[in-house]
Amino acid sequence: MGTRKRRTSLEQFFFRGTAVIGECTDLCTVNTMTVPSRIEQNVIMKQLWHFICTDMENRRCLSPTYTLLISELCEVICLMNTCREKLDTEGLVIDKFTEEGQFMSSQPSPYYNILQRQQPMLVKLLEKIGMSPRDIHYLVNPDATSLQPIEAHVTEMQKITYFR
Repeated sequence: MGTRKRRTSLEQFFFRGTAVIGECTDLCTVNTMTVPSRIEQNVIMKQLWHFICTDMENRRCLSPTYTLLISELCEVICLMNTCREKLDTEGLVIDKFTEEGQFMSSQPSPYYNILQRQQPMLVKLLEKIGMSPRDIHYLVNPDATSLQPIEAHVTEMQKITYFR
């Protein structure tokens, strides 16, 4: 098993169990959050924007400072959706032909490469706003660790602690 990762300051903020709002915290609502014009023009990105902002408002952490982060998240998700649609229609491999129509070679679809580069970025952006599956689990159940070791019911190798 790997070493335990230290929690970032954002994780400590989300995982402390209580939402303490300081005087310097500038919270807003979905209606008062300004939507960038590029997102306003695209129907899918506007729905994503509304979904993300509503979720953050319900968790009492929506602030105008998240505007750039939320807009980038909408852009990444929309780009990934476009790439997946193209991959569904064209496939993972593209065949190249000469001007006479003879087969030259096959190559991976460029949409696959774009999709591969966007996936780590998506996870990173989700972690920054507290929407990764790990963050959501800890927000719902902050006391998910057990203090007592789990007993093994196997007679062989009883001294191994499987979970901690």
